[in-house]
Amino acid sequence: MSKAPAPRPERVLFVHAHPDDETLSSGGTIATLLELGAEVTVLTATRGERGEMLTEALAPLFGDGPRVAAHRETEIAAALAALGGPAHLWLGGRGARPTDLPERRYSDSGMQWGPDGRATAADDAPVDSLTAADLGEVVDDVRAAIRSTGADAVVSYADDGGYGHPDHVRVHHAARYAARAEEVPFSMIVPADSAEADLTVDVVLVRAKVRAAVEQYRSQVTVDPVDPTDPQRLTWVMPHGVRQEAPAVEAFRHDADPVPRAPETFAELTRQGKVTAVVVAAVAGLLVGALGTVTHQQRIAGLPVGMVLTTLIVLGLVVGLRLLYRSRVMVAAAGIAIIVATQVLVSVGGQSSPLVLANLAGYVWTFAPAAIAAFTLAWPDLSGLRARAAAASTGGGPASPGSAAAPPSDPARSEAPGRRE
Repeated sequence: MSKAPAPRPERVLFVHAHPDDETLSSGGTIATLLELGAEVTVLTATRGERGEMLTEALAPLFGDGPRVAAHRETEIAAALAALGGPAHLWLGGRGARPTDLPERRYSDSGMQWGPDGRATAADDAPVDSLTAADLGEVVDDVRAAIRSTGADAVVSYADDGGYGHPDHVRVHHAARYAARAEEVPFSMIVPADSAEADLTVDVVLVRAKVRAAVEQYRSQVTVDPVDPTDPQRLTWVMPHGVRQEAPAVEAFRHDADPVPRAPETFAELTRQGKVTAVVVAAVAGLLVGALGTVTHQQRIAGLPVGMVLTTLIVLGLVVGLRLLYRSRVMVAAAGIAIIVATQVLVSVGGQSSPLVLANLAGYVWTFAPAAIAAFTLAWPDLSGLRARAAAASTGGGPASPGSAAAPPSDPARSEAPGRRE
């Protein structure tokens, strides 16, 4: 019987600005992913406190931010349940906030319609609004959500936010920067008929779930009745009177310009970077060598404090360089520099120099740096073995983004957003 671990489900994080955005712009993909066994989380930035209240029963709530927020919380809970029950987080709340910071709420920034029919920033965005918050703080919250969910891919709006809403634009930038920082693929929602789409998801098969979810947002849209002649058709009227239709496919474009990962080891540095690193290691060695030569004889209350501290400093420098940069070259540069600094200072002082005496501390300082450097240079690099062991323990590593998200009808064109083709 095979003991190979089963691959874990795909994990996709959708980042949206307000309740209803997740359903109107990506509800079909969310429902499809869930049906295929993926783990989906919806991260919502604000509670849409400044949204319209379309029905007569809800109209009195308009302008009352806390009451609107409370109502829209019930709407998104019902809508997500209709889509199949993805996990849900609020930006700044538990699971989407660094653990060393107190939780906070981001409020709806509001918007107004421009002369071109696109949304523009409102003149009276609240001080606690999403757009008034420091972008770095918002990015850190999205990063916390990526880590808490173990997301393999992040999905949000394109750089125009879809239709210009300032909260959508802010969410795009925050989600994109966060995905880059966490080294997770990022995909943007684009029009279904867009030539820039890298992948499409056929969402007709989950149309009933999407309709049920859209119908939960009675404060925001008016859903047209089912057309008996075309039951798969789904249309609704937006607050500004424009009728929209749910597309047969939802489309996504991959972020094709990720920020390169910062080098983490000596081998990953550029040639100039390697030269600089060796020079820095040598300078550090010279400083440590000079400091140790001058202070290794110091005693406090009869204890050889100087000998112990200088030896520990040498140990910390060379072992630290080997562990952090996995570089024998940097260790050699530092070790040689320590020895050179010692010999230069001794030679300057002449044979009568009191710097290195013929006692225990003097012998330790004379030989310990070379011995420590030699030992550090000699130990084998086990990073490759550790990487292979980690891969074996996870069954070959995490599932590639999109592996769980291809509908049987068209696996090549219906992967989870975030997979790079």
